Amino acid sequence: MIYFDNAATMMPKSKNVINAMTQSLKQCGNPGRSGHIFAQNAAETVYNCRKTLAKIFNTRPELVIFTSGATEALNVAIKGTNRVGGVTLVSSMEHNSVMRPINALRKRGETVMRQFLVDIKSDTVTCENFSAVSGSATNVVITHASNVCGRILPVKTLRSLAPDESVFILDASQTAGHIDVDIVELGVDIICVPGHKGLGGPMGVGALIINPYSDIVIDPLIEGGTGVDSKSYEMPEYYPERLEAGTMNVCGVAGLLAALEELNTSGEETMLFEQLVTSMKNMVDITLYGAPERGRFENYVPLLLFNKTGFDCETLSELLFAEGIAVRAGFHCAPNAHMTLGSYDTGGVRVSLSRHNTRREIERLLSALDSIKK
Repeated sequence: MIYFDNAATMMPKSKNVINAMTQSLKQCGNPGRSGHIFAQNAAETVYNCRKTLAKIFNTRPELVIFTSGATEALNVAIKGTNRVGGVTLVSSMEHNSVMRPINALRKRGETVMRQFLVDIKSDTVTCENFSAVSGSATNVVITHASNVCGRILPVKTLRSLAPDESVFILDASQTAGHIDVDIVELGVDIICVPGHKGLGGPMGVGALIINPYSDIVIDPLIEGGTGVDSKSYEMPEYYPERLEAGTMNVCGVAGLLAALEELNTSGEETMLFEQLVTSMKNMVDITLYGAPERGRFENYVPLLLFNKTGFDCETLSELLFAEGIAVRAGFHCAPNAHMTLGSYDTGGVRVSLSRHNTRREIERLLSALDSIKK
């Protein structure tokens, strides 16, 4: 099976990831709860992963908060920094993990939601659209790269255009592990990442990462035991314990640590992506949505949305699966992105690459698409 659904979760997971998770089940207890060897093993695993993530994203270890994934991290960030009466600004490319929690706040009268249009072809126009509505924003929540078409947004510039006092939250679900994501350089306050996509770890673990130069206070989404300050009914004031209530997914953290230790952003993905896009642009029965123009591949993560004339996206996905090729079809939990790209009525087939894919697999996909006829 050729796997092109890495934007949903990267596969295959490496043997090191699987072995680390297996060993953690045998050797790790509950971190921070006891002084015996099993608790110590868990605490060491958790801290090493926290420290490694901090190095990758350029922050301090205590400002890396583990979550079940990017969705939980975004919910904590959005709801934990929202102040009643404020304005939350989003892009036209957001995933439902951003739109649904903000909409819930909006329905309760706890925020006003505004949106700016992303221009796929022009960062300048995107920034102009942002500036036109950003003046009163108290929170800004945007995707780093679209999960539907792969377009990277000009985050650093957008941060510079946002009000200084606004809380800027970045959904890096599709960029973490594919490109460098430096929280200080970008200037954002919070980055939310999944462990199981570009970083190559298991499902069920992610992180909320705080800028070491931000002074934001995030209210907990969940309260409970932390292993510290146990006589108090209040959550601790300090990170990471303030946002990490309950028993952690140590097995997932161990797998993520193993994945991070072998993380490699060599640039091979970009070369394969360029081959894929260039070839598909020459196929007369293929429609691409939001794809990079010639020479603009640095503005994208390796992800492509398309349809084939005469086939709905679900049928085409099934036909490709029959050829041994796994892709994803539909609306990808991001209806606004499809509206922006012009695929709202049809959805589309998404091909997303990882460092595991090969040139031969790209050629197999192209051949299969060419051979599928009505």
